Amino acid sequence: MLPLLLYGRTQNKEKRGGDMPRAPSENVVTAEKMFRQGIPMVDIAKKLGVSDGTVRSWKNRYGWGNKAKKNQRNVAKKENGQNATLQKRKRGAQPHNQNAKGGRGNPHPVHKISPDAAVKHGGYRPVYMDALDDDERELVDMVPEDVEDMLLEQIQLFSIRERRILKAINKYLETKADVAVSDVSRYEEKRMFKNSEEEAEYDRRQELKVAANEKLPGKAYSLQTHTTNKDMIIARLEQELSVVQGKKTKAIEALYKIRMEREKQKQEEAASSAVDDWISAVIATDEKEAGIHE
Repeated sequence: MLPLLLYGRTQNKEKRGGDMPRAPSENVVTAEKMFRQGIPMVDIAKKLGVSDGTVRSWKNRYGWGNKAKKNQRNVAKKENGQNATLQKRKRGAQPHNQNAKGGRGNPHPVHKISPDAAVKHGGYRPVYMDALDDDERELVDMVPEDVEDMLLEQIQLFSIRERRILKAINKYLETKADVAVSDVSRYEEKRMFKNSEEEAEYDRRQELKVAANEKLPGKAYSLQTHTTNKDMIIARLEQELSVVQGKKTKAIEALYKIRMEREKQKQEEAASSAVDDWISAVIATDEKEAGIHE
């Protein structure tokens, strides 16, 4: 029975042409011609009565896109006739996106309205020598030019900072309570005015209310204090003390290195001067003896 089955399979394979691949059907050939003409695959599928997925599988199986350059016309079309997949994507946010307003690349950034609009406290604003005021120029003139003098000033400032931290640590250590005030926040209510005249009118009316005992003098504000375990405060101060002491040690090492290099340079110059003096003395002696012999 088994040989008969094998014989039947062999006959069927011979009828199909052996192991040769099956030739494309008429729909496949027609679809390929339409694809080469630039017709979108969606329209090809509608004309042949098949799904667009089937047309895509034919394209991948028979390698329509491998025989020539990529056919850029066979893409989905928008209503205005532009290619959907060949659109060059613009950088930045989507149109009418208000979340990116004022950012980089935005046509209406906040920085164009005011140069200081994005500056909060000015700590990271770049410094230019030609934009310094008189006090800052005086401070620059007071900076010592010698590196050794600058290191000495740094060591002095680190010593002062170290002493202040030690005093703060001792103050909390002497506190008997387990908690201490860590920081204090003050809140005030501010009023906006259109001009100075409006502000002056407001102050005048407030003075009238105070005079009529309708309001107490002065401005009210709220004060909020935050307490923390004193051990945590001491730990933070000790950590800051370690940082200051480390910077102070590095400054002392740099100063010691500079002084050693300068002392070495002085010794070399002294040795060189002694050698020059010895050479001059030898030359003078030789010249004197030569004169005597003459």
